[in-house]
Amino acid sequence: MPPVAWTALGGPGEVTGARATADTIAVFTAGGYLYLRRRAGDTWRWERVGLPPTGEGVLDAALLALDGTDVLTPVVVGDDLKVWLYREGAAPTPWTGLAGPAPDVGEPFDADCGDLVTGTRGSGAALRHTLVMSSMAGRPWTRQGVDQDGTWFRIAADEDWVAVELATALASVTPGSEPQLHIFAVVRDRQTSASAVRVAVHENSVWTWIDPGGQSPNGQHGGLTATSFRDAAGRLQACAVLATGEPAAASMVIGSGRDWRWAELGQPPSPSGLGTAVVAAKGPDPQPGDEPVIVARSSHNIWTRSLTGPWRDLGTTPDDAAVVVPSNAIELAAPRRVRTAGVSWESDLWTLESGDAGVRWESHGSPGAVVSVVGAYTAAPEPDLTDLPVEVPVIDEYGAVWSCRVWGNPADGFFPSSGFWAAHGQPRAGVTAASGVGVFTQPGIPQPAWVFVVGSDGRLWAKTAGAWVDHGAPPGRSIKSGVAPIAVAGLPAVHVFADDGRLWMRSMSGGDWRWTDRGAPPGQLIFAVMGAAALPMPVAVVATEDGHLWVNVPDGGAFRWTDLGTPAPAERIVAAIGVEAVGTALDIVVVGSPSGQVWSLRWTPGAASPWTAHGRPLDARIRAAVGTVPGPAGSLAAVVGNDQQIWVTSSVGGPWSRWDPQFPGITAATGKTALLMGVLPCVVTVNNERRVHVATPEHGV
Repeated sequence: MPPVAWTALGGPGEVTGARATADTIAVFTAGGYLYLRRRAGDTWRWERVGLPPTGEGVLDAALLALDGTDVLTPVVVGDDLKVWLYREGAAPTPWTGLAGPAPDVGEPFDADCGDLVTGTRGSGAALRHTLVMSSMAGRPWTRQGVDQDGTWFRIAADEDWVAVELATALASVTPGSEPQLHIFAVVRDRQTSASAVRVAVHENSVWTWIDPGGQSPNGQHGGLTATSFRDAAGRLQACAVLATGEPAAASMVIGSGRDWRWAELGQPPSPSGLGTAVVAAKGPDPQPGDEPVIVARSSHNIWTRSLTGPWRDLGTTPDDAAVVVPSNAIELAAPRRVRTAGVSWESDLWTLESGDAGVRWESHGSPGAVVSVVGAYTAAPEPDLTDLPVEVPVIDEYGAVWSCRVWGNPADGFFPSSGFWAAHGQPRAGVTAASGVGVFTQPGIPQPAWVFVVGSDGRLWAKTAGAWVDHGAPPGRSIKSGVAPIAVAGLPAVHVFADDGRLWMRSMSGGDWRWTDRGAPPGQLIFAVMGAAALPMPVAVVATEDGHLWVNVPDGGAFRWTDLGTPAPAERIVAAIGVEAVGTALDIVVVGSPSGQVWSLRWTPGAASPWTAHGRPLDARIRAAVGTVPGPAGSLAAVVGNDQQIWVTSSVGGPWSRWDPQFPGITAATGKTALLMGVLPCVVTVNNERRVHVATPEHGV
């Protein structure tokens, strides 16, 4: 077997960003969904917010305390630049629309748009929230409160610049005056692309932008964060931290109103220089003389310092398990400490608490874990492109279906970092995808692909042409499982096992979708459906309770059962690996018991079908069956071995071959096989961290 290429697709729940408060973390993911990580006592729990009613992804979110409670509520910006308030459990919908900035007529779209920040004044039930966000053209807008009838107002700004990043903090413009909201912005000149910092101050009922001077921001080394603090005299000041210069150094701008100064914080004393720096948000009533705290990354380590103090090394994760990039930080009291939320290079959420008691790391993983692969198929090519798109539908832990589009070509395989996750949701409100059935597409035929699942309601569902279709269940029955669809007259036919113990087929007949009862072997109860194929007649394979293998074929207007027996007198068929058409024959690959080994037979209608023993990888138990895919001489059968690796053998015999990943530590838990881009036999696998990979021999087989 030639070397095997592994391509990481990750998962829709991979963490791309985080925004933390005292007990809640807003978490942004690769699939565009928003999740909350909420603390309850000494434990944390995930809460799925998902998507707002419009848009296909979440660009940003902020957390607000509403109604005088301590429960934080997210305000969300969708990728259509509409803003929504999310209240869990609210009826009839948890989402309240807050509109959004008016369209920027005649102005170019800016890819850095959609930043959302908030400023809050008051306490308890008297909280007053101000929302600030950047429009599609990078123009800053603001609104007061989260009432549905509120209005967005554009903040006048220089026509030559766009707001790339935003942050807010409260400060007293004069000693003893009421704190006022200050808006910090990293801006970029439309003509020169030069960056600078600006601060907006509300003067005489008008927002005025102040140039605080300072070095140019270095946008490659983290973002803009801000907080409020009291100086030694007790005056509330605003400050913001960002990276400036080249090589990057941490800088802080401090002040209020029109009075600003810069403090150069430099770099941690590390050979690797500055990675990312953030300022920890203080509580609503900071104490006089309590300086701002900065958290930064250099190489694998996290460093911290105060405004006037030295850098202090907090180290890295236990056993250097991950490199964490800080997203934001917050100061906590009782006992006093700083909690930093960050994202690892492996796209997991981490938190770090540091204080007098020491340093405590906590790994939170990622939400929305992938639990199974539905299948994989080569999608229709894009015009004028030689590379091909491949779609990989999966099911997550919430019973939602996702699809990852990855690109490649038969000569080079798959391209790393080309995957994009799209949400298909649950089949219907209250109905989750309980198990995957398979995918159907006909190469060269202009029709949409079909993604079939069994719903939690016991019915067959398909996602096709952008919509879910309810295919129901056999009359009066509930579906227990199904196998991958096959082509009958160019349309999908799906075989399922119902709770009546019989085999049923869902297919098009006479222009209508119908359920066909294919029955059960005479005198037997079906244990499981092994698979189906078209020869071109639709052939289905099942195992019965006595461990025998049976084939079901059309016979006029009825169906005929043929008993293929067992591999040996004491052996029983207990699991399917796959069923594959090979010319006019059928390769059937299964797992037997008590031997635990793999068996195959090539069935030809009307001919004897001898069994072939394939043993088992490393002579150890098989953890999971993966599937079959066409091979050079017959079919390739793939399983997950006891070592949690992918093993492959040929149905015509020969040794087992392990498809080793390029990097140690990658394991396999489950998966599906597919022939992709016409020639590449592939295993799409979910590892023990619930991330998706595609494995295929380099240059095919």
